[in-house]
Amino acid sequence: MSSPSQTPVSRRLPPLRRLTGAVAAGALALTGVVAVQTVAAPSTASAAAGYDGVCENMHTLGSLTRADVDRARAIMGGTVDMGQYGTMRLAANPSWAPQSGLDLAGDRYMHSLHWALPLLKTGLALGDAEGQAMIARFTAIVVDWVKDNPVKKRTYWQNHPQYLGFRIGTFVCMNRLDPSATHKAWAAKQLRVELTKALAYGTSGNNTMMNLKLTAYAAARQAGTEAQRVKLRDQTVNVAQRLAQADGSDLEGAPGYGLYLGTIMHRAYNVFTLYGASSSAGKIASMLNARGSFYAQASRPDRYLETIGDTHLQKIPSGVFSATSEAEWVRTSGKTGRKPSALYRRYAGGYAFGRSGWVAGTDTSSTFYSLRTADRYALPSHRHADTTSMTMYADGVSWVADPGPYAYNGSSLRSAVVQRAAHSALVAPGTPNRSVYGRVQVSATSAWTDRTCVYDPGYLAGSGFELTRCVYYLRAIDAMVVEDLVRATKRSGTIQQQWVLPSGVSARTSGRYVALSGTDATGTARSARFLTSGTPRVSGATTTAGTLGQSYGKATRGSVVRVPVSVATGRTARVVTVFTSSGTPSVARTSVGGKAALRVAVNGRATTLVTSVNAFARLAAKVAFSRSKAKVKVGQKVRFTARVTSLGLAAKRAKVVLQERRKGKWRTVKTLRTATNGRVSTKVKMTSKGTKRYRVVVRAKSGTKGWKPAVSVTRAVKVVKKKR
Repeated sequence: MSSPSQTPVSRRLPPLRRLTGAVAAGALALTGVVAVQTVAAPSTASAAAGYDGVCENMHTLGSLTRADVDRARAIMGGTVDMGQYGTMRLAANPSWAPQSGLDLAGDRYMHSLHWALPLLKTGLALGDAEGQAMIARFTAIVVDWVKDNPVKKRTYWQNHPQYLGFRIGTFVCMNRLDPSATHKAWAAKQLRVELTKALAYGTSGNNTMMNLKLTAYAAARQAGTEAQRVKLRDQTVNVAQRLAQADGSDLEGAPGYGLYLGTIMHRAYNVFTLYGASSSAGKIASMLNARGSFYAQASRPDRYLETIGDTHLQKIPSGVFSATSEAEWVRTSGKTGRKPSALYRRYAGGYAFGRSGWVAGTDTSSTFYSLRTADRYALPSHRHADTTSMTMYADGVSWVADPGPYAYNGSSLRSAVVQRAAHSALVAPGTPNRSVYGRVQVSATSAWTDRTCVYDPGYLAGSGFELTRCVYYLRAIDAMVVEDLVRATKRSGTIQQQWVLPSGVSARTSGRYVALSGTDATGTARSARFLTSGTPRVSGATTTAGTLGQSYGKATRGSVVRVPVSVATGRTARVVTVFTSSGTPSVARTSVGGKAALRVAVNGRATTLVTSVNAFARLAAKVAFSRSKAKVKVGQKVRFTARVTSLGLAAKRAKVVLQERRKGKWRTVKTLRTATNGRVSTKVKMTSKGTKRYRVVVRAKSGTKGWKPAVSVTRAVKVVKKKR
C-alpha cells in the first residue's frame, strides 16, 4: 500500500474547529440515562467538524480531544497505541501479520480497524493539509486491509463477533463521515458484504455479540434493507435481555465484563435514539438503569470493582448510569447519586456481597466481602472455575484477593488464573466441572448477621468430593466466620482451604492464628487476624496460586495461606475460620435450641451464631421428557424417553414413573429406573383411538435425602383408527 505524503508534525497544535454536539452530556428526562453525546436525528451535517453521533457510539470514542490529535499523528508516524494490548508498528504497506509488540488480543484487534478512526476524525477537524493527509492515510489503510484479506480467506478470528463488530463500525463511520462520495459508496459496499457474516451469527455468545449486533444494525441503517434493520434491531435487544439478569447482575461471571456490557447498552440506547427506534431505546434504558445497584454492591470501599473472574481493577465510568443512581454515588464517593441502603445482596449471576456500611469520601474503615456462589450457569468466556471463592477487604486493605484475568495471551499464567487452584476457595483433588451448578442453600441478612451457604458439586462426578461453604458476617462485632464442610463419596483425600493474599500483605502463623499486616491507601499500617480450627501454612506465590493479574497484563506476587482438610470415604470433615481486623478473635462450639452453634468473640465482644444447615442436600431433580411420534395408528408403539439430572449431573438409578391421563386422573403405566447417564426409555403400544396425554414423575432414589418429586411437561399422542 502506498503511503500518502505526510505533513510534518507541528509542535504547536492548530486550533480545532468547533465540534457539533461534542460537549453535550445532559440527562435524558424520559429515562434518566445520561447521554454522552447530543441525541438528535442522524445527520452528516457535522461531518466537517469530525463529529457524528452514530459514529461516536460505534466505539465509545467520545468527542475529539487533543489526545486524539496526538494519536492520529503517532499513527501517521507508524505507531499505533493499542492500549493494554500493546503497541502496533504500522508499515507503509502492512502485512497484517502478528507482531511481537502486541499480545494475542492485540494481534486480533489489528483486524478490527477501529484503531485507525482517529485519522479520519482528526483529519476532518483540522481541515488543513495535514488533515487531508490523515484522511488519505485512513482510506488507504482500510482499502489495503480489504485487498489483503479477501472475504473467502478471512479466518475465524478476523470474523469473530468482537473484531467483525468493530470493523463494521469503522465502515459505518467511513460511510457517514468520509468527504469523498466515492469512498462513502465503497464503505457502503463493504457494509453489505460484512452484513452477510453478521446476520449469520445468532444471538448466543456474550458482550461481543451485542457489540456486533449494534454495529450491524447501524450498518443496515446505512446500507442494508428494511428487513435487515428490523432483525438486527430486535437481535440487539434480545442479546441484551439474555445477558442482563433481572436483578442487574451479569451472565459473564465477571462484573467487569458486565460493566462493559453496560457501556454497550448505553451506546445502543444512543444509537437507537438517533435512528428514531424509541421503543427499543426504552427497553435498553430500563435494563441499564437496573444495573446501577449491582455495580455499586460489587465495588469495594476503595471504589474498585472486585476482581472476580476476568475483572481487572477498574472503577465505574462516568456517563453510563443515571445521575441519581447508586452507581453514581459509588463513582463519586458520595458527592452525587443515591446512597445505597442495602448492606447485603445476593445476585442471580452467582454473587453475594456484604459490608459493614457505606462511607462517603475516602473510606478506610469499612469491611467488605464477596462470595462466588455460581448458583446459575455463567457463560464460560470470562468466568473462572471459582465457586466458593471469597475476597475480604477491611480498613482500606485488600486482605484476601481474587487473581483477576492477567492477559489474554495464552500464557501459562493466564491458564492458571482461571483455575480453582488460583482462588481463595476450596480446592479438592481433580478438576471441577465448570458447567455444573452450585446451589445457594442459605441466603439471609439482618441488622446483625449475613448468612450465605453455597453447595458446590463441581468435583462430585470426577473425584467424588462434595463441598459446602457457609459465610457469616457478624456485623455487630465486625467478624467474618467461614464454615467449610467436605464429604468424600468415592475415596479419601485432602481438600485445601486456600486464602490468596495480595502483594503488600504479609502473613505470620502462630499455632492456629495467622497474623496479617498491610498498608492502606493513606500509608497507615493495618493489621488483621485469622483463627482456624485447622493447621494453617503460609507459602510463597507460584504460577498456580498467589500470582495475581488484577491489572491487565501486569503480574504481582503475593502469598498463600492453606489449611488442609482431610476426609475419609463416606465421612464429612469441617473446618471453621474466623477473620477480623478489629482485634483478636476466639471461637467455641455451643448449641442453641438443640442446634449446632458457634460463640464468636472479638476483644470481649461476643455473639452466638447458629450454624446448622443441611450441607449436602440435593436439588430437586430436573427432567426432560419426549415421545417419538405425535400421531400414530391403533396398534403402533410410541417410544417415550426421559433424562433426569440433579445439580446438572446425571441422576442415575432415579425412579421414573410414566403416567397416562385417564378419566380425569393420572394412572401409572410403567415404573422404570434411569441408567448411569440419567436416561430412561420405554415403548408403549397404543390400543385405542383418541388423544392420549402422558407425563413422567421422578421420585427420590433410595437412600437420598433432600430430593423433591419432579414432574415433566405433558406430551400428547394422537391415535387414529387403523385402516383396513
